Amino acid sequence: MSALQKTSRQEKLAALREVAGKLPQANLLLLKSLLSLLQRISRNAASSRMTASNLAICVGPNLLSPPEEQTLPLDALVRVTGQVTQLVEFLIEHHGELFGEEVAGLGGTSAEESPAPGLEAETAEVPPVAAESQHLKSSSGERRLPGSSQASRK
Repeated sequence: MSALQKTSRQEKLAALREVAGKLPQANLLLLKSLLSLLQRISRNAASSRMTASNLAICVGPNLLSPPEEQTLPLDALVRVTGQVTQLVEFLIEHHGELFGEEVAGLGGTSAEESPAPGLEAETAEVPPVAAESQHLKSSSGERRLPGSSQASRK
């Protein structure tokens, strides 16, 4: 959090690099991947309305929360949550500068070239969905669509 107190962007980045360097390798890789994904989402803010700020509001408190969160007064919790949101927004917006440009693609390709890496392989393995025209008979003899329940009919 003290990195946010720095005056210049370069000082903030240097302080955050120092903190990131102390993370275990697996945690650092996860952080890099998450921030890369969040930045990709924020690039589509025109259609998704999920700006870096909105994403930081949603994800930030789950990434960083004070250890004594349950005992903090509400006003202090609001202040800390605001700081966390600012920090996560900064991380989303500057993750390329923070970790290096190779993170943007996470596999040698740029984010623009492959918005969803491996999507083709994943969709090829998805089993086909049963046709909607197939009806099931309930215990009362009524015909109903797969996935529907009688509780939703009442």
